[in-house]
Amino acid sequence: MAYVVSMDNPASHLYHVELTCSNIKQPALYLNMCAWTPGFYEIIDFEKEVENFTAAGANGKPITWQKTAPNIWKVKSNYKGVVKISYDVNADNPFIANLNLDENHGYIIPGGLLMYLQAELRHPVTLQIKPYSRWPQTVATGLNPLPGKINTFYASDFDELYDSPLLMGKLEELPVTLNGGKPVGFTAYGLGDFNREEFMADLKKIVTTGSSIIGDIPYTHYTFLAVGMNGRGFGGIEHLNSASLTVFNGNLLAPNFKESFYSFLAHEYFHTYNVKRIRPIALGPFDYSKENYTNLLWVSEGFTDYYQYLILNRAGLMSGSHVLEGYTEHIKGYENTPGHLYQTANQASRGIWAQRGKPTERTPEEISKTISVYEKGCTLGMLLDLKIRHETGNARSLDDVMRALYKDYFRTKKRGFTDIEFKQECERIAGTPLDEFFSYASTVKPVNYPKYLAYAGLAIDTTLRAMPVLYMGANVRKSSRDSSLLVTDVTWQSSASDAGLQKGDKITEINGLMADKQLFDNTLKNAHPGDKLQLGTLRGTNKRTVTLTLSIYYEKSFNITELPKPTALQTAIYTNWLKK
Repeated sequence: MAYVVSMDNPASHLYHVELTCSNIKQPALYLNMCAWTPGFYEIIDFEKEVENFTAAGANGKPITWQKTAPNIWKVKSNYKGVVKISYDVNADNPFIANLNLDENHGYIIPGGLLMYLQAELRHPVTLQIKPYSRWPQTVATGLNPLPGKINTFYASDFDELYDSPLLMGKLEELPVTLNGGKPVGFTAYGLGDFNREEFMADLKKIVTTGSSIIGDIPYTHYTFLAVGMNGRGFGGIEHLNSASLTVFNGNLLAPNFKESFYSFLAHEYFHTYNVKRIRPIALGPFDYSKENYTNLLWVSEGFTDYYQYLILNRAGLMSGSHVLEGYTEHIKGYENTPGHLYQTANQASRGIWAQRGKPTERTPEEISKTISVYEKGCTLGMLLDLKIRHETGNARSLDDVMRALYKDYFRTKKRGFTDIEFKQECERIAGTPLDEFFSYASTVKPVNYPKYLAYAGLAIDTTLRAMPVLYMGANVRKSSRDSSLLVTDVTWQSSASDAGLQKGDKITEINGLMADKQLFDNTLKNAHPGDKLQLGTLRGTNKRTVTLTLSIYYEKSFNITELPKPTALQTAIYTNWLKK
């Protein structure tokens, strides 16, 4: 199968796709549009954006077709040797897991643009990109170029194709760095003002440190694809030989921003190994028509969160104390929510498909009974690493598990691992059964944090204390578009949930005044238990006023500190684990 994608009028937000299917030997072709895209575990209605579908033979004569399902087009090929398909796709979504096209740049997620034939998923495919004529003709992607062809790329199968986004337009290419002699690029649209030279020097440290954990570089080249956006935030999706990023279009190296941004980059890069090569068996080859469930996303995502801090620490870009602060935040995020009493890490791994996408279809009670695979998985990664170090007298670590999985399953067996095989590999490296540890993933039993942290000569504060600021039963953040506040989560059976407040609601007024973050913080700071808080809210186009009661909120800090008199083994484990 060979695709040609053009964009003659980017202001229309339409990509035009021409697909040539050769050596047709069946009476009908069933062309499918993906239900989801690799790296983002959510069903997306890509087929709704398809327009102007046509089919023709090699001579240009139209061929009869019909839609047999929302995402399936049946073309009556009548055993013709060549069938040519043409269609347009609307691309007006700036979200990094979707398609976007405007006058200045284009971003393509192949799974949202290119239809597939089920029988061809494991076969090679070519893709030619024709950027808008008034743009530079550069196309950034993790795909390998087809020799002798301009902006024409080759994929060994559709898993590689769909896991390789493309960026084009008025781009900036930062100086390429090398990782073991292999080029690593950073190509972007709409970056802000920051020190490029310093950034690329630090990025080199991140990628070389990340690769050194595994001891192998599986790609011929790697590319970070970045799109600048308003607002001090970032987001991304990992891919086979690239990472798609949305980044703050200001100073990425600002003192209060740089460390979190670098953690994010380390996370996305380490996914090159963990999930793309070191993966549960369910995560490839993929079925693009439905969800692909696994119990081990807490390993694929959570362990990557765990390593993002270690990578920065080993690269000299984050102190040991800041690493521990990062782990503390993950533990707090998991333990100080009611979901930890209801949902296991295994269940959360499968439930992420329901958690994302359309959260308003779930009740506040259902939402409150979930956990994050990132938070719990990161916590479990830390516990497992310390357990292995302790049981082996500091001779082995979680690094050895990751290297073994990479070598035994990705390189040798060329497949993912089962749940049982993952447990067996961990126990082989640790040299001891790990039933207690794995029970923390399969049950909601309380975690014995002091026991595991003590392996590294550390203590953890698990005392429940009253927080200094009153609580309304929901958390908020400043909107990136105006001064209003967005509700980020609601605690079940709190004043906020009883009043009907939901995640995603916009708070426009606080006690009759225009809402902003400073007013919100000051109001809670100066209030007393039992005080009423009147909020003007907006959900879609529906305005309403709710009254909440402020109350004392209790929480565990989970602050991690050093034990006063660590043993020689505890000291050795800590110094080998973290650089101070």
